[in-house]
Amino acid sequence: MKRLVLLSCLLVLAACAREPRRPPALAPLQPVSAPLTCNDFFPQGDWQYVHAIRFRLASGIGGGSVIGIVILHGQSIQSALTTVEGLTLFEARADSRGGIQVVRALPPFDSPHFAENLLKDIRLLFIPPLGIVKQGQLADRARVCRYETANGGTADLMETRDGCWRLHTYNPDPSRNRSVRAYSCEYTSESGLMPSQLELIAPGSSGYTLNLRLISAQRLDRQ
Repeated sequence: MKRLVLLSCLLVLAACAREPRRPPALAPLQPVSAPLTCNDFFPQGDWQYVHAIRFRLASGIGGGSVIGIVILHGQSIQSALTTVEGLTLFEARADSRGGIQVVRALPPFDSPHFAENLLKDIRLLFIPPLGIVKQGQLADRARVCRYETANGGTADLMETRDGCWRLHTYNPDPSRNRSVRAYSCEYTSESGLMPSQLELIAPGSSGYTLNLRLISAQRLDRQ
């Protein structure tokens, strides 16, 4: 019961405050000998991932741990949250058009906004943003893929010096609404850049931080 009380704090996913911050201007595009292949930052093909997830709230109140299971089929997602002991707390699917079907949701994970916001974060972590993309260079010389999304938002995907990546998304206002940092990436042609750790930050006074540690990754073959 104590664990479920702590886990209930994750429901702030539905009420993240915004931190005003404009997207950094792209430096003039310069020729590069090795242009970025933007999709290589994300999984190639269909995968099942299992992560140990720790979360904490910006308020400092609450927090907890769960096991997260994600199955990717193109733009479609299946996701589940379980306790360490194996009890399924939440399970849902999102199709390629964004439609969501909740399969199981124990209280307090039956909030009407929980599934939408959780699957939004999963899509941000594992699937390339949809939109027009152009490449450039930021003031710190980091190469960046900048996506302009259909709703007027922006997503900046950048390489990092350790061979991994970071991602910032911005609302149309514009204000930053998510930051992702990947660590300890390994690259193969089958997997793209696969990080062993991911950190997602939703800023603001009611924001939160998710830390994901990879337990297993399995390539799935389409039937």
